[in-house]
Amino acid sequence: MAPRFLPAAALLAILPLAPLGAAEAPPIAGTWRAMQGGQSVEITLTADGTYARRDAGPGTQPMTVTGRWTARPAEPWLHVRIEDWSPRRACGLVGCTPIRMRTGETYRFILQGEDRLWLEDSGGRIELQRAG
Repeated sequence: MAPRFLPAAALLAILPLAPLGAAEAPPIAGTWRAMQGGQSVEITLTADGTYARRDAGPGTQPMTVTGRWTARPAEPWLHVRIEDWSPRRACGLVGCTPIRMRTGETYRFILQGEDRLWLEDSGGRIELQRAG
């Protein structure tokens, strides 16, 4: 299956999340980037559990989603809880409509080496490179 970008709105399913309890950052903590067909995605997973994602495509307003994340070293699951997003409305020729988000998402992740991360959910797979 070819890597695909998941829309920011696909980031999302209801899950209870436990806070990060480890003193050391999980191996997937960092900033990750991907680009395909003119669309870019940047995901930042900080060691303190903060999550941020920015999707930008040609001729569109970037979408930013923030919240919290958790992952356990022994399990291949990344859980994301969405707390905020921007923009909150999409406006076009016939007016504006609210952009709604689910509260969370779960991805199966595969960390290949230290610089390549694959995230996969029912919408497909995205391959990201470590940027920081």
